Order: sequence, then C-alpha cells, then structure tokens
Amino acid sequence: MKLTNPEMIRAVTRKWEGDRDANGRPLVSDDILERMKLVTTEEAWGTCRRNGYSFQFAGNWMNLHPDRVIVGRAITCRWVPIRPDINDSIEKQGEEDGRVGGQNSWVIDELEQGDLIVVDLFGKIYDGTFAGDNLATAIKSRSGTGM
Repeated sequence: MKLTNPEMIRAVTRKWEGDRDANGRPLVSDDILERMKLVTTEEAWGTCRRNGYSFQFAGNWMNLHPDRVIVGRAITCRWVPIRPDINDSIEKQGEEDGRVGGQNSWVIDELEQGDLIVVDLFGKIYDGTFAGDNLATAIKSRSGTGM
C-alpha cells in the first residue's frame, strides 16, 4: 500500500516512450502542455475516442476558475471518508514511508512543476474539503499550476 509505486506506474504505462520522473511517471513535454492550452474540450475528447479511449470522460466537474485555462500533468487522488478500522494502518504505512502531516498533504508532497492535482471528493463539501489556504499555497508553489 504505497502512495507511489514506480514499478506499478511503469507497468501500467509501459507503452510510454518519452521521459519519466524518478517515480516512473510519464513526463509529457512542456511544449505539448503549452500547446494543450489551445485545445477545446471537443478536440481533446475526439482525439481520445479516435484512439480507443471511449470511456475516459467524466463530467460535472467543479471549475474553480472558469476564467482561465489550466493544463498540467495530472496527479489524481480519491478522497474517501476516514474509516477508523483502517486509518491506523494507513497512518502507520505513511510513517514508514516518511510521510508527515495529514494524509491529504501526502499527495501534495508528490507534486512537481507542471503537475495538476485532480481530487475526487465524491461531492463532499461539509467536513470534506481537500485543501485550505496553506495546502492550496503548497499546491501552487510545488506545481506552478494550482488546482
């Protein structure tokens, strides 16, 4: 139960022929990321479908900044309510991995310049935010893109 498992990342992205980071993540070039800022949703979706990715769409996103385009290498995480029966085990694993702070900060610690954090909170708002002002600042500082 590792947050980052380079062997698994390399295995599931084995067709990637470009550069990778230390954790094995494919590194889409900065040039492509810059060009993606001009791509419409329809163009991106059409490219996905033409290449066999017919089920990689999720709608009803909450756009925090509709006035700007945000592009980056996605770091995704799913946040689920704490289960007391497994929380201690997760915390212990985090300690063994050298993690500090709350579990929501662990994925933030993985961010690199050009990354874009994508968080699934299952629509939870009350007692369910992912990042307040300090962690949002950490996200922006580490990634340069924000959330």
